[in-house]
Amino acid sequence: MNHSIIYFDGVCVLCNNSIRFLLKRDHQKRFKLGFIQNKTTEHNIDSIILVHKGKKYYYSTAILKSIILLGGVYNFAVLFYLVPKQVRDYLYKYLAKNRYKWFGKYKSCPTLPEDWKDRLI
Repeated sequence: MNHSIIYFDGVCVLCNNSIRFLLKRDHQKRFKLGFIQNKTTEHNIDSIILVHKGKKYYYSTAILKSIILLGGVYNFAVLFYLVPKQVRDYLYKYLAKNRYKWFGKYKSCPTLPEDWKDRLI
């Protein structure tokens, strides 16, 4: 099976909760995880990165694509593509800029549940 890789900010409380949301619903174990702090990228740490079938997705598109990959009822997230990318990414970047202030920050990346550790790359 080809896995999709999600790179995220490991010390961000909001980011960690979002990843936990995805993994709890990822019954087919499609996603592998990496910390963006360990990835050299042309995008800054304010972006989640999804690598799916060799293609990289950033910002709001990475979030939407990740949710859609869960399948089932989550396929309805495709409706958010009706919102222009510029608007979606503006909202994403605004939230990302304020995420530590609004949601908090861990001193280090928290430990994932034991049964998720095989998902780390």
